[in-house]
Amino acid sequence: MMKRRILSLSGVAILLLIGGCASQPLLPVADFTASSTADPLSLVVTFDASLSQAPNGTIVEYSWDFGDGNTGKGKIAAHLYQTDVERTYTVTLQITDHLGQQASVTAEVEVQAPTIEAGSASVEFVWPFHHDASGDDAANLNDEYFTLQNTGDEIIDLSGWTVENERGVTFRIPNGVRLAPNAVITIHSGSGLNTTGILYWNAVEPVWSSTGDLAVLRDAKGAIVDHYFIASC
Repeated sequence: MMKRRILSLSGVAILLLIGGCASQPLLPVADFTASSTADPLSLVVTFDASLSQAPNGTIVEYSWDFGDGNTGKGKIAAHLYQTDVERTYTVTLQITDHLGQQASVTAEVEVQAPTIEAGSASVEFVWPFHHDASGDDAANLNDEYFTLQNTGDEIIDLSGWTVENERGVTFRIPNGVRLAPNAVITIHSGSGLNTTGILYWNAVEPVWSSTGDLAVLRDAKGAIVDHYFIASC
């Protein structure tokens, strides 16, 4: 028997096809829901397989294929999609019970890229964004950095401006930092002595995900000035 179910969420449309067989009630049955954050900047979809069942025992493994070349494990899995246009991904969940019996379910997930209106200030992230430090990221935080440039023709006071990642981890630019026309300033994730052209986040762990992230620059009033999609290699 094949059931057809349509899930509607903000920014994400899902067509779910669930395979099941009434004549084999002891086989595991795979099922999941999906949800997206209300944040218009987010492309994160959270998949929850709590509806899956193993009538003959317990589920020992949840395996996800997110349809974009990435995979995951666990009953609940959050995945960041990276796209600048509307795209449809085929997501597959496979479950395994304690007897080794398996079941799977597939869903089509439509992801719409966030619409971001930039402010009037001419400050931009400079390519490349060095999000993946050499060697152990946690042991080499200062090799994780990015650069901002004033592309306008006026001095800009960056006091109180912020930079945040996809998870909401935020760095606040100290008071008194000004950026002249065409000048750049580099922000490292680790610790050090701030100078005119270099600032330090003082993070205790890597700020940017090596598998993809989103950097958002806001002015002191919270308005979005620029954003940068960090794509995994």
